[in-house]
Amino acid sequence: MRKLPLLLLLLILGMCGVLQAQTFDLTTGRLPVASLDGLWRFHTGDNPAWADPSFDDSKWPLLRSDQDWAKQGYKGYSGLAWYRFQVSVPAGMDHVSLYLPRIRTCYEIYADGKLVGAYGKMPPNLLPYGGGGTFQVYSLPAERQGRLRIDFALRVWQSPGWAVFYGGGPQYGGGLVGDTQEIEARKDQDRAHLFRSLASPEILGFLKALAGLGGLSLFLLRRKEQEYLWFSLMMLLSGAGDWMYVSGRTLVWNIALRGVIYQTAWTGFALASMAFYHQLLQPRRTWLLKLAAVSVVPPELVLCFGYLANRTMSTGVINLISFLSQMIVNAWVVIVVFTRARQNSVDARLLAAPVALNTSTTLFFFLGWITYSFGWQHQFDGDVLLTANPFPMNLGDATAALFLLALFGILILRFARTSSQEERFAGEVQSARNVQQYLIPAQLPPTPGFTIQSEYRPAREVGGDFFQILPNATDGSVLIVVGDVAGKGLEAGMLATLIVGAIRTAVAFTPDPQKILALLNERLQGRGLVTCLALRIEREGSATLVNAGHLPPYLNDTELPVEGAFPLGAVSGIEFPVMQFHLAESDSLILMSDGIAEAQDSRKHLFGFERIGAMLSEGATAAGLATAAQAFGQEDDITVLTVRRMTPAGAATV
Repeated sequence: MRKLPLLLLLLILGMCGVLQAQTFDLTTGRLPVASLDGLWRFHTGDNPAWADPSFDDSKWPLLRSDQDWAKQGYKGYSGLAWYRFQVSVPAGMDHVSLYLPRIRTCYEIYADGKLVGAYGKMPPNLLPYGGGGTFQVYSLPAERQGRLRIDFALRVWQSPGWAVFYGGGPQYGGGLVGDTQEIEARKDQDRAHLFRSLASPEILGFLKALAGLGGLSLFLLRRKEQEYLWFSLMMLLSGAGDWMYVSGRTLVWNIALRGVIYQTAWTGFALASMAFYHQLLQPRRTWLLKLAAVSVVPPELVLCFGYLANRTMSTGVINLISFLSQMIVNAWVVIVVFTRARQNSVDARLLAAPVALNTSTTLFFFLGWITYSFGWQHQFDGDVLLTANPFPMNLGDATAALFLLALFGILILRFARTSSQEERFAGEVQSARNVQQYLIPAQLPPTPGFTIQSEYRPAREVGGDFFQILPNATDGSVLIVVGDVAGKGLEAGMLATLIVGAIRTAVAFTPDPQKILALLNERLQGRGLVTCLALRIEREGSATLVNAGHLPPYLNDTELPVEGAFPLGAVSGIEFPVMQFHLAESDSLILMSDGIAEAQDSRKHLFGFERIGAMLSEGATAAGLATAAQAFGQEDDITVLTVRRMTPAGAATV
């Protein structure tokens, strides 16, 4: 038993000497495909007979199939040319496909004289096509009747506008022919690589779309601040441009049509950008702004003309026009941002660094591309690759992403800042509204012998009109003071509050309306201008009216001939004119501010005194006058008081 393990070990070692390691044969299972890199027959011009497999092309020159014809003695050639080559097919291979590399700019492929595929449109169409991936796949008909050799003919058209910079025909090698299933697998790999290489603009376009929707949401929350709307349009159009670029690489496009759509998106983006910066920073309108707005038109016209007229133009010329347009727009943006930054604009200071980085990168890219397009240098086309894995990202995309994040962050900060300011202002307005109750009594005091009605319609949250009704219980008289502070809004409302307090203080010392206005005039020196009318009506109907630049009242439907005067606060020590008259029983006295007469419609027509007189002659009430003026087009605060003297038996106060 002790020797059993030793015997087993010897047995295993003996078997290892008999067994052999498995052999992996790389010669079996070879993929049924063949490379198309090599020499093809070539001939300029066009002849349908050249597609015939029986045509003798032995006298045609040979060109390499992995280089364009410009590098092989045909530089600058545009128009039609033909390539011919043959492929031997093993017996039993019924499904054959071609895997052709990029060929500029349009072509047709024939197999044994039959058209099996095309890229773009051939003449008489004169517009080039592009996109669709690096390689194109064309499957041959299965009914080849057992032929073991296929004659291929490639009819190529090169656009004159592209021939200046690019040669026609195949641009590089890598073409294949073989079993359709294997070719389709190669196509899938090529498409996967293409989409991976486009991940950067795809993601950037998606981020811009999200930023655009975010900007739209901010605009819906604050509709008066249109910079959020312009930012939304700017981002959505820029994102559309990115996706148009991706579409132009993955789908076969008419180059002119694609250029028109792309340029239209950029034109909209440029206009939205100018509107955004103008709305956000509020700069002065200069000649450079007008030039920038006009400069976006020529590139659009050039591409639209080329598309509609079916003509081509040098890509270098188009790039140069677009470059000049973008530089003018960018110059205006940079000048506006840095000018407003020096003027202590918070938003401009935050924008300075992102705008400078984005503009310098754009300038760098276009200078490289323009010089490359015109052939002034052949090393750098403006594209700087920053990363290759996990997906390629160039300098332009990285800068655009940083600019997008910075810009959206700045808008979020602005939204938070303005929201805080608005909340603080709303609190101040609410405080002013609480004070407003002293300007316009919520309930009119009892005035025996008189019926008084009032209507007050402020033009803003806080108005500058005021009135006070102060009855005297001792002698049965009533003091009425109506006024209008020059200006509108919170400041006018606060000054009106001061005046009301001064009126109540003055009445405690004297019931004389002339003395009251004199005291108010001295109190208001250097604080503002106020039109005011003070009226004291005795119980038996005698009335004393003192006017400081206010509108005359109407007795029944007739305007009283009140002498004009300066408003309160204009001249110190002035004496205001006094008018005495009598208010008979059932007479109606109407006092109003200028907000009724100065109401304007959409055509800037005034409500006017004639319309006031006509309405009063028809028996209009205070509410009727105020409602008519407001509907006509209110511009200022509206105040109307009607005072009617009643018989002692029917006296009432409303």
